[in-house]
Amino acid sequence: MKALAAVTRNKLVESVHWGVICVVDPQGNIVYKQGDPRTKIFYRSSAKPLQVLPFVHSGGAEAMGFTPKEIAIACASHVGSPEHQKTVMDILKRLDLKVADLHCGVMSPYHEEENRRLIAANEEPSPLHVSCSGKHAAMLAYCKYRGWDIATYEKIDHPLQQEILKIIALFTEEKADAILVGTDGCGLPICMLPVEKIALSYARLTQCVHDEQSEYHRASKTIFEAMYRHPDMVEGRGEFDTELMETAGGRLIAKVGAEAVYCMGIRQGNLGVCLKIADGNERAVYPVVMQLLLELGIFGDRELETMRKWYRTELTNNLKEHIGDIVPVFHRREAVGLGDSL
Repeated sequence: MKALAAVTRNKLVESVHWGVICVVDPQGNIVYKQGDPRTKIFYRSSAKPLQVLPFVHSGGAEAMGFTPKEIAIACASHVGSPEHQKTVMDILKRLDLKVADLHCGVMSPYHEEENRRLIAANEEPSPLHVSCSGKHAAMLAYCKYRGWDIATYEKIDHPLQQEILKIIALFTEEKADAILVGTDGCGLPICMLPVEKIALSYARLTQCVHDEQSEYHRASKTIFEAMYRHPDMVEGRGEFDTELMETAGGRLIAKVGAEAVYCMGIRQGNLGVCLKIADGNERAVYPVVMQLLLELGIFGDRELETMRKWYRTELTNNLKEHIGDIVPVFHRREAVGLGDSL
């Protein structure tokens, strides 16, 4: 593991976030790394573009009337705003399904205004508020398209999950029966893979966008374009994924995962990125991603100015005083020692 970000207080280092970064091309060549790229991690919600790929590739998304906006929310970890809920509900209504058919559990929405509304109205949150509800709705749609049972769609032995496992194995160059599988926060199977192989899956997905001869060209292009054209569906207004893709203007797709996993597919060079903050604290992800994009030359001064609040995250105390920052501490050309003042 490498030191990737530091938390400062009065310009002195108080805490350090360690982690791994790997950037690869579609052939699996490592073009940038920090830490050991062979480190195995759970893919978490960063896997969503790959998890929806079989549905789109099969023609199911088109047959079931999915719009680009709905494909975007199928790739999302959304905040549960009213617009997100409506988008998922529209899918369910078209499928003649109920909210109870979503086997993603229940959680309070990340959307602060919606959460306050629920509390004030003494209402309980529903599966529509769950950040993964869009993905679950798309999985139900795929089951309806294929004629599969929807009662157990989240189980690893269901044909839906087996198709997803095969796709992930194909795009990571791993054997499906050798991939370790756990259970994600929303109840679905999730794979444990080396960081470099997760990065490879994003590189391959991005390459397919440009390779018209690829079997997965059309599906990959559909997913890629849906995500960057509807970034508000992928997470939400004011959130990092959304603002990053808006700033990039179609040059990349980005997807956060729980426990501080982050993945990107970058058009320039068809690069795939995966990073993991070891302690699982997402607060370190944002400055690390920003520094990496600067290191790779994908972002420059214009993008940095737009995204500055994410690059050097200000910390305040109870008096709203600025008392420190979260800053990246890895640099290709300029080393920053952890013993130094920042």
